[in-house]
Amino acid sequence: MFTKLKALRARFIQYKRSGKVHSDLDVLLSGAKEQRQLEDQLQWLVKLMQWIRYEGSVDSHLEKETGRLPVARLRFLLMVLDRNPEWKKNVARILRTVVHEVSGIELYTDTGLPKELGMWSEFSDRLMMKLLPTPPLDHELGYLFWALFPDKDDPLWLASIDNVTFDKLVELFQYEVAAEERDWNRLQSDLEDALVYLVIQVRAIGLSPAIRTRLDKTNFRDSAFFAMMRGHEEFMNAYLAGDRNQAFEKASRFRMIVWECRRELVQVHKHLDEYGVSISLVFQIAKLSTYLQRIDSLLEILLTERLDSRKVTSFFSKLVQENQDLRSIKSLFSQNIALFARKVVERAAETGEHYITRTKEQYRHMLAAAGGGGAVTAITVYVKVGILALGLGGFVEGSLASINYALSFVLIHLAGFTLGTKQPAMTAPALAEKMEDVDTEKGMADLVTEITHLIRSQVASILGNVMFVIPTVILIDTAFFLLVGHNIMSMEKAVSAYKSVDIFGPTVIYAAFTGILLYSSSLIAGWGDNWFALNSLRKTLARSPSLRAIFGKRGARNIAVFLENNISGLLGNISLGILLGMVPEIMKFLSIPLDVRHVTLSSGTLAGALPVLGLDFLKTWDFWRAVIGIFFVGAFNVLVSFGMAFYTAIKARGVNVTERRAIRRAIAKRFFANPLSFFIPVGASIRSSSSGNEH
Repeated sequence: MFTKLKALRARFIQYKRSGKVHSDLDVLLSGAKEQRQLEDQLQWLVKLMQWIRYEGSVDSHLEKETGRLPVARLRFLLMVLDRNPEWKKNVARILRTVVHEVSGIELYTDTGLPKELGMWSEFSDRLMMKLLPTPPLDHELGYLFWALFPDKDDPLWLASIDNVTFDKLVELFQYEVAAEERDWNRLQSDLEDALVYLVIQVRAIGLSPAIRTRLDKTNFRDSAFFAMMRGHEEFMNAYLAGDRNQAFEKASRFRMIVWECRRELVQVHKHLDEYGVSISLVFQIAKLSTYLQRIDSLLEILLTERLDSRKVTSFFSKLVQENQDLRSIKSLFSQNIALFARKVVERAAETGEHYITRTKEQYRHMLAAAGGGGAVTAITVYVKVGILALGLGGFVEGSLASINYALSFVLIHLAGFTLGTKQPAMTAPALAEKMEDVDTEKGMADLVTEITHLIRSQVASILGNVMFVIPTVILIDTAFFLLVGHNIMSMEKAVSAYKSVDIFGPTVIYAAFTGILLYSSSLIAGWGDNWFALNSLRKTLARSPSLRAIFGKRGARNIAVFLENNISGLLGNISLGILLGMVPEIMKFLSIPLDVRHVTLSSGTLAGALPVLGLDFLKTWDFWRAVIGIFFVGAFNVLVSFGMAFYTAIKARGVNVTERRAIRRAIAKRFFANPLSFFIPVGASIRSSSSGNEH
């Protein structure tokens, strides 16, 4: 048995290597005559292309002249065929047989184009391409195309084929055509059929509800997508009639319709803010854009009276590139999630604008709002202490903690207060929105000013949280002591409280992990806002018969407006509460040593331990280690959540590495010139309060 397995392994290795080993050209060409079956001819053609793409040496003057090795080998092949008419005749026969027998419609309509209607269906289809065996090469030209041009450099050398080489290739296909081969060329008719197929697809997708509702057309018949069929029919009638002038005129009109379809797609992009965006919709938009580009390319080839080498090689080069992209799962996600991420980020940016202070008045307002958030958090701290005192199971304890956090955070949101650590993940997208003009001096200066405002706002919010949560916690404990006669926290819990934020413990790791949870809640907030718009819930709720019956028309409308304005905040705060409460318990269940450390909650917990531990504890090194730990908890909460949100935002907006470096240099320059402005509003306000966002 082991001998058989060893033999199978050796055969598999030999098969894998066979794709990289090239045969001698004279052996390949002399064997062309023996290829009688279509399957054998296709395999022979693949081997010939492997020889052309082989990276071995070639005549130096050919390499220097073309600049691309495969093109040099292709020219050498054509030269050898010219010197051996019998070989040339056999090769030409194989090429004509392949064109005649293998369907070319799929080459134009499927190769390089998405086949499924949705992104997840397309993902499944591409995954199956990688897992399942490749279909027989005679199935369609698209699969043959993949076998002939699998390398990433293939589009480059195809596009560089010169006019002389191209003309010789065309002549090779037509060399000594036998009487029974007169109708060998199906490419022209297949191209015409492909154009019909693509037009039908574009019209169907363009008139789908997801696209149509985002256009400003009162009637779907007014859309350019509806006019696609008529424009195509008028062109084909003139083209098939042989009237070149009329065909060019109709083609111009048809292209105007294609251009108008593209303009309508731009309009759909602009309406995504109002109506929301889904990954499936983004996929459909990308698919339509690709189809329209393919229609334009096919039209260009049809209108060419004599084959133009530049147009044809450019078309096939792009075809190969698209075919390779079509098989890439990474390419599918990078192309379609980019816009989805950008739109979710933009919605988070709208919320984040409310957390940036630009004037002294706004700065004072932020301190007051953060103070209110700290006071509410003090109550949250003691509710959590009460939950822990019950000694419940992990799941129940995590659930109650989640409810406690979620209610607290929602109360802070609805009261207009601020929780400092929620700001970084929300303000990063707002900051990235200012990066569109960083290539100009004014744009860079405005961005650095915005960063200054943002950092100052973060300092104010966290400072306000901590400054108010500590005295409020102590005040609550004092009142409890006067009423009951003992502190709320036990000595055991008090010792555990300061040890939990000891800088020499895993505090920094836990704080960084909490930053990830803060970032995750901001994504949920942006997604929720987008989901609300995508499903038109404001209109649906305002006109809901049930809500109108209970609350009246005005009440239903007020509920719809309230949810529209607060859905992002509600989902973000509720999700953060669930994450902070349940994730530690899940980690314990999985035996993963990860916990959460939130700066405001940790500050309040440490403050609650102080009355129990006494004033002498303030003089100990343990206390100051805990204070330093609190500082780092706040720093890592902010840095990690802001960093991840900022990275997502700049990736969604396509900010390159060079621009990022320039931004860092500009920030450092501003900091060394005026460091105090990063922490408190000094000097004249850069913007008047009327130009800034009110809180």
